[in-house]
Amino acid sequence: MKIAYFTDTFLPQINGVATALANQATELGARGHNVLIFTPKLDEINREKFKAKNVQVVHLPTVPALLYPEFKLGVFGLPKVIKYLIKFKPDIIHLHSPLTVGMDAVMAARFFKKPLVGTIHVYLAESGYLRWFKYKLAVKLVDKAVRRFLNFMFSQCDLVLAPSKMLVEELKMNDFKKPISYLPNGINLTEPKLLSNKLKDALKRKYGLKEKVVLHFGRLSHEKNVDILIKSFQLLTKKHQNVSLLIIGDGPTKEKLVKLARKLRIEKQVVFTGFIEHQTLISSGILSIGDIFATASTMENNPMVVLEAMVFGLPIVGVKQAGLIELVSTNGFLVKPGDIKEMAEKEEKILFDEDLSVRMREKSLQLIKPYSVDKVIDKLLRLYRTL
Repeated sequence: MKIAYFTDTFLPQINGVATALANQATELGARGHNVLIFTPKLDEINREKFKAKNVQVVHLPTVPALLYPEFKLGVFGLPKVIKYLIKFKPDIIHLHSPLTVGMDAVMAARFFKKPLVGTIHVYLAESGYLRWFKYKLAVKLVDKAVRRFLNFMFSQCDLVLAPSKMLVEELKMNDFKKPISYLPNGINLTEPKLLSNKLKDALKRKYGLKEKVVLHFGRLSHEKNVDILIKSFQLLTKKHQNVSLLIIGDGPTKEKLVKLARKLRIEKQVVFTGFIEHQTLISSGILSIGDIFATASTMENNPMVVLEAMVFGLPIVGVKQAGLIELVSTNGFLVKPGDIKEMAEKEEKILFDEDLSVRMREKSLQLIKPYSVDKVIDKLLRLYRTL
């Protein structure tokens, strides 16, 4: 099968959508399918380029976007899209974002008269994405406009997919016109490298970590609420001195977060590694030095960082909202959004109860199995063949 992906975000950008799409494309290519990925050009990002068997990435012209320094909007890309698709002869066109490159997908599907599939990875009407609007009326108006736009865009599709069951239900309640199917993000279960205690101790010495480690990794941006995570961790340090918070990643809020840790006088216990290449992050086994993975984000649908933490058998402490409710049950705890006291209490409970920690680790390893990328691609191909 020949599949054309259209996405406004892809590697080497740092986000869950980019990682999820890379996993999908790699698995499809490994099975002998051909995948052509259209995405904005990002030459200024000096990181390892994505390569996979039977997968080609086509970069489209761009203009800067104001949302994030690394984010760009594809513009005037349709002529290039048409040129490549004439040669490629796609069986399926699949849009993975509703912005400018997604619009190219809609027009290309009409031009070539091919089935159009759309995945809503991120629901842009979520309040976490509207935090920069100061007034409630502005949030309400923008929210309404975004919902209408998304409904219009995805009503052009023959099939709509969403990575969490809760998102499927929310979209149905918002009068989405097309049938919506559930397809979670896929994760490679064969990659993780678990370290020996000796190697874990060596890594802890390298980063100056204490005995117990609360781990967080991913993009450091406003909607991720990492500031809440740091404030919660400060409460934990008031009772326990042998704990560290390891934050892996980079993003527009990193400097503010570093200043926050300094202001709270926990800068020696909060360690920022900066950016680590995703493949290195997974293959090095550094994630296994965490005793728990914690996140305060309220708008995750099917977060890759949580899936990856579960692959390493980490207990999860997160927020009782959105897709986390589907991922965290007997393998961790969920707390009320913004409740730093409850989050600290749940982290403490896992960190200092060895029996509970072991049980939750085992549960994470069990609960991650349905998210294996090969199972996800099996379902995706079945859905494609219905069109």
